[in-house]
Amino acid sequence: MTEHEVIDDYDVVREAIRELGNDIRVAVDDAGAGVANFGHIIDLRPDFVKLDFSLVRRVNANLGRQALVVGMCHFARTAGCRLIAEGVETVEEARTLTGLGVEFGQGYLFGHPEPVERWAAARTEGEGPAAWQQADRPTPRT
Repeated sequence: MTEHEVIDDYDVVREAIRELGNDIRVAVDDAGAGVANFGHIIDLRPDFVKLDFSLVRRVNANLGRQALVVGMCHFARTAGCRLIAEGVETVEEARTLTGLGVEFGQGYLFGHPEPVERWAAARTEGEGPAAWQQADRPTPRT
């Protein structure tokens, strides 16, 4: 389902998702980009909301972006969902986002896209992407 889908009855959608099983999680992408409708987020009640990279880029140097991220963190806590920051590329961005309350991040700072086979093999061998192993990277919250 994309943000362009018209949903007439969110109860029906939520029930269909529940019927898929307990392991299914819903994430809304691109929050803050003008693409993800906030009403859609509220009515869908996702498990995760992904902050668009446009809010993340240089968040460490922009008080307006920081204020929006703090507001989204408050929304997420109140709504019972968790935030994922998209497009984290610098340690400074990651530290700022962590300090503002964002729990998860994705982006080139943590690793580049890889074939799933490579990732699965590294995980089986007790390793991870090189970015996970570098000491100067922020420690992920658990």
